[in-house]
Amino acid sequence: MTRRFSFLSAAVLTGMLLAAPQAEARFGKRSSTESQDDSRDTRDTRDSGSRTHDASPVNAPSPSPSHDSGRDDRPRGRPRYEPRRHRAAPPPSVVYVEPAPTYYVEPPAYHYVEPALPPSVTSAMDEYLSRRYKNFLFGLDTLILREGAGVALHLGFEGERLGLMLRAGALSLRADDGSGDTDSLALLSGHLSWAVLKGDSGRLRLEGGVSMARAPDITFVGPSLGVSAEYYLSDTFALEGRVHVTPVPYRQLDAAGGVVIYFGYKLFAFRAGMRMLVLNDAGLVDGVVHQDVLPGPYLSIGLTI
Repeated sequence: MTRRFSFLSAAVLTGMLLAAPQAEARFGKRSSTESQDDSRDTRDTRDSGSRTHDASPVNAPSPSPSHDSGRDDRPRGRPRYEPRRHRAAPPPSVVYVEPAPTYYVEPPAYHYVEPALPPSVTSAMDEYLSRRYKNFLFGLDTLILREGAGVALHLGFEGERLGLMLRAGALSLRADDGSGDTDSLALLSGHLSWAVLKGDSGRLRLEGGVSMARAPDITFVGPSLGVSAEYYLSDTFALEGRVHVTPVPYRQLDAAGGVVIYFGYKLFAFRAGMRMLVLNDAGLVDGVVHQDVLPGPYLSIGLTI
């Protein structure tokens, strides 16, 4: 009885499988193609045993049955979706760059340097200065008077401080008695000088010596004192002045002042100005005082050696 029930159950199950309708295909696939594929897969599984078929994607179209050229159109498995991982970009590397050193160069200090003069100019200047303070002087003076005229020579030497000057002159004057004759006078003097002030602007001298006056009837000799000065306006122009006094035994005043023009590196000097000459015999001739006042311009040209 048990065998009969088992056989009956198997027969009923087989009939149900054979009489069962075809299963509907998946969305997008033909049923006939799926049935054929299932039967083919069953056979292939039985034949190959260990062959594994991959399922094709659901939405992949199946090839037409009429153009089946042996391709494997079995359904493939849906590919596994893996979300794309975005790798974070590495942080930018920070590189410390040491700034370039800044150098401050101090500008050089500029100092004015006076250009050196050529040797020829330097020697000429030295010679000029030496002639200014160490000179041998020689000159000719002329005096223009209302009562006559005069002429004189001067010769001297002047150093840094000390100096010596010799003067010799002659005067020709009209006689005061109305006769029309002329009277001749000779004047001589010798003075030592000491420069109490000296410099590039000039010098101031104190002088002392003797003076002599020779008249027609008498000759006088006496001490003489004086002062002289020279002030340089430039290397070419200067002002000069002098005053000499003889107090005894006769009285003489010799004063002059004017300008000096140097040229040729002070080799030559031209002088011009006014001169005042006063002569008084103090009554030593005949007890009567005789005095002459002789003003007038003077001109002089000198040579410096």
